[in-house]
Amino acid sequence: MADFQANTRPFAELDRAGRTRRLRRLAEAALTEYDVPVARLTPLPRGRNTAFRVDGADGHRYVLRIERPDGPSVAQVRSEMAWLAALGRETDLAVPRPVPTRERQAATVVADPAVPEPRTCVLYRRLEGRFLDERLSAPQLYRLGEFTARLHRHGARMNGLDRGRADDLTAFGRAQVDGFSDTVVDRAVALAGGDEGVRAALARVRAVRSALGFGADVFGLVHGGLHQENYLFHRGRARVVDFDDCGFGHYAYDLAVTVDAFTHLPHHAELREALLDGYRSVRPATFATDPAVLNAFVGLRRVQLRLRELDDHP
Repeated sequence: MADFQANTRPFAELDRAGRTRRLRRLAEAALTEYDVPVARLTPLPRGRNTAFRVDGADGHRYVLRIERPDGPSVAQVRSEMAWLAALGRETDLAVPRPVPTRERQAATVVADPAVPEPRTCVLYRRLEGRFLDERLSAPQLYRLGEFTARLHRHGARMNGLDRGRADDLTAFGRAQVDGFSDTVVDRAVALAGGDEGVRAALARVRAVRSALGFGADVFGLVHGGLHQENYLFHRGRARVVDFDDCGFGHYAYDLAVTVDAFTHLPHHAELREALLDGYRSVRPATFATDPAVLNAFVGLRRVQLRLRELDDHP
């Protein structure tokens, strides 16, 4: 009886484990679109999307990512895959390599009766390595800084991609012409229970954005989520995964995401300096590492995460 009830309950009422079980069937259907012999499918715990590790009978490992229903559009996901493919062709940066479908498509859309809406799915080669947190070291952050600068340098050459802004405050802001308009800020303050500290943080970042402008030296394609769950290390090299939040923004935003995510560590000041030194070793003439600029974007990131939490748990 319990299994029957679990299978008939509305998808929205299921916990993460229950939704993952439903989405596993959808993942199996998606994999039939690829020329990959599947030996085993294992759910991965990280990220806002649902993902499965795919052990291929060919000896290779892959990751199948199922987009959340409020995530990027199919066209936007294909643009993400186009950037990853270009990075694979044109650089030696360690990023996931997309696997096309049998029809040579970068993504596939799959439906299952047990899931309310069709989902966009992508498959890419799995990167080996270790995710670190408390054990992060200054040399590792230096290498991540180098990686980030090279990523930005490449992203500046990618034109015509269908990606939104990486620094949108909320879904409401994303739907507006100006994602930082007074109306958007008022809504953000209201969502935060009237906290005027949110307005002050956003005023600081608005002033910094205005001073920086939007030239190619300060603004372009960024990863959008460079925290510890999205970068790993293998044989001394930094590797970056999960470009699902990639979009256009100020380069300082990417660095701010990284900095804010390790502020709980006792050696965070040392890590911050190493990250910025590594970045400057590739892009020496940059405003992205200026302390006032970076601190303003750290404030933006904290507001983003707070509003996202409130949006997810109204």
